[in-house]
Amino acid sequence: MSPRSKKQFEALRASSTSRILNAALELFGTVGYQATTIAQIAEKARVSKGLIYNYFDSKEALLKAMIEELSKEGEKIMQTVDTDDPTKMLESIIRGAFNWLRNHEKQNRLIMGLVTQVDQFDFVHDMANRKMKEYMELISELLRKIKFPNHRTEARILTTLFDGIGVQYLVLKQDYPLDEVEEMLIKRYCLPKKGNS
Repeated sequence: MSPRSKKQFEALRASSTSRILNAALELFGTVGYQATTIAQIAEKARVSKGLIYNYFDSKEALLKAMIEELSKEGEKIMQTVDTDDPTKMLESIIRGAFNWLRNHEKQNRLIMGLVTQVDQFDFVHDMANRKMKEYMELISELLRKIKFPNHRTEARILTTLFDGIGVQYLVLKQDYPLDEVEEMLIKRYCLPKKGNS
């Protein structure tokens, strides 16, 4: 058997890292961060504890890597909604948020779990604070361009609605009228208003 090439090692590392992150995501999202052990993650990922520690210094470092991945996913979504039309951009953001809810239950469970423990992790608090300010500024600016009254307050209301909808959808799942609520937000924020010409 010939030794592995650098490319094969990189592929193996990427595969192992992906399995570790997926296992941790599932456990953190269902069992909770505090209750999950590295041994449980290793068992679920079908790797050794030593391999996990080879890639991540600690359970917190693993969590940090997961949060950074989630942040990159959010940035990818935002890149797909780039347009000069503020109404279309806001609609794309709203639809993107609802599509995320539909397709990322494990990630949403992790996020909701961390929300209740945010004071335990400075890096989570700092990243969440930074991202929230960025999104608030973007949505506020879009609402201003659409000529929405009280655009800053309305941006705060809309982002708060996203949070509440996310929690209710996680709890109620298919019993929550997600499609109906999505269309209601589009109608409220993205369709022309009388006097907004």
